Amino acid sequence: MAARDAPKPQIDRQATTPFHLKLFYRANNFHHLSDFAFQPSHSGGPVSGPNAIRARSPPPPALPSHLQIYTWQSCTLRELSQLLTSALPSLLPDPPVGTRLCFRLIYPDTKAAATMGPDARGRYLSKDMGSVVVGPRDSPYPEENGDDAAPRSGPLRLQGNDADKTLQDMRFVIGDYVDCAILPPLEDGSVAPPITTGRGSIGSTVGGGMRAFRDNGFGGRPGRGRGGERGIPPGDWRRGERLPEGGGRGRRGWAPY
Repeated sequence: MAARDAPKPQIDRQATTPFHLKLFYRANNFHHLSDFAFQPSHSGGPVSGPNAIRARSPPPPALPSHLQIYTWQSCTLRELSQLLTSALPSLLPDPPVGTRLCFRLIYPDTKAAATMGPDARGRYLSKDMGSVVVGPRDSPYPEENGDDAAPRSGPLRLQGNDADKTLQDMRFVIGDYVDCAILPPLEDGSVAPPITTGRGSIGSTVGGGMRAFRDNGFGGRPGRGRGGERGIPPGDWRRGERLPEGGGRGRRGWAPY
């Protein structure tokens, strides 16, 4: 309990290199995890050498609409909302007040990959992160001179109990996705309730994209280390925690950022 209550380390954004994050967005609902699926080649035979079999499968489908941003573990849902709405203001209805932005974390199911072998590669899970509501630009407090007739200008107010949640709070790991569902106000002008998907997989979603095992500089190549087919260390450990020492060869880059 004491470890959970311990203060999180402060991140100096001037001294810490930001990482790449794909922020997906969709109106009225989240993406289904199958939207990130890819079609692996099932042809047998060697994949290298003079007798290699060259699979002629179609290229993988394009990923859903998303922003590519560089950020830190201290990034909040408020900041993600600000980035999204400022880069793509047309996503919001007119007027935008009362729009709810729901966020969820999409991450690879590494435990399934350890127990199910290569067939589990690319399986994703999701976890609710919270939501942010677009408020009016003007302050709820009257001006000192009593003149409230003139409209105030400035950025939208992004508010809500979850607005200050950070990626670090959600145990984000570099390579995870963030998905945003944009919910316009209801017909009576009230704020739509948040979409909650709980924790786990959505349907039988087997996807690809930025999966756990990739060789793009953020993770090691697939290897047979201790703990299973893909080198995931044994034992009970949680995402975002430092992996046990001595385990997980070929799993570079999975310690907390």
